[in-house]
Amino acid sequence: MKDFFGNVRVVKAFLSENQDGNMKLFSFGFEERRKKFLIEKGFKYSRLVSAKLEHGNKVHIVKSLESQKILYDYCDGLITNKPEIILSVTVADCFPVFLFDPKQKVIGILHCGWKSVAKNIIEKAIDKMKIDFDSSLKDVLIVIGPGIQKCHFQVGKEFIVNFHEYDEFFNFENEKIFFDLNGVIVKKLIFKGIHSKNIENDEGCTFCNERLWSYRRDGVDKNGDVQAMMAGIKLKK
Repeated sequence: MKDFFGNVRVVKAFLSENQDGNMKLFSFGFEERRKKFLIEKGFKYSRLVSAKLEHGNKVHIVKSLESQKILYDYCDGLITNKPEIILSVTVADCFPVFLFDPKQKVIGILHCGWKSVAKNIIEKAIDKMKIDFDSSLKDVLIVIGPGIQKCHFQVGKEFIVNFHEYDEFFNFENEKIFFDLNGVIVKKLIFKGIHSKNIENDEGCTFCNERLWSYRRDGVDKNGDVQAMMAGIKLKK
C-alpha cells in the first residue's frame, strides 16, 4: 500500500497495489478483497463510501453515513468533513488526486482521467471546497498519486482537440504523440490558485510500475473485469 500526506497526522490517504487484488467495483469478489484490505490497514469497511465512476466532472459532498448510501452513482469526485467517513475511487492509469484543507478539516478525492480533467473536475472540486466549506486556497494541500505518465500515454491526432490550450504537454516523437496528463493536472491546480509548494506529485507511472494495475498494460482479467487499485482518504479523529 502506498501512503500519502506522510507528514500530516490528521489525515490518512492511501492507494492499494495489485498484490491487494482487484478493487474495481462489481468485479468478481471485490467486496471481500476491499474488506480484507481495509481491516488490515485499521479501517472499518462499513465506513467506506465509493464513487461509481462515469469519467465526468460530478463531485458529491458526503454529509453522513446515516442513509447507508455507500455508493455514489455516476460521479468522479467526493468531498466530506466527517471523520467517520472514508472516501474512495478506483484507478488503473487515471490519476487519484487527494485534497485536504487542514484549517477547515475537509478532505476530497478525485478520479482524474483525461475526460474528467478536460471537463474541469479539478476546478469544480476546488470551487466546492471554497463555497461549501469556506476553504482558503492558500491552505489546501494536494497529492497527485501515480497514473499513466507521458512515457506511455500515446494518443492519436484526434485527441489533441480535447486539450488545445495545453500544447506544451504534447510530445511528438517519430510520428507518435504522447500526452502529459500529469502536467496538465498540476497546471490546472496552480492556475486555479493552489500554491505549488502545497502540491505533492508522486510522478509514478502505473504502466511502468508492475506493483500497480495499468489498464493499458494489463487489460482485463479472466472474468472480463478491469483490474484497478482503490484510492482512499480519511480524516483522523
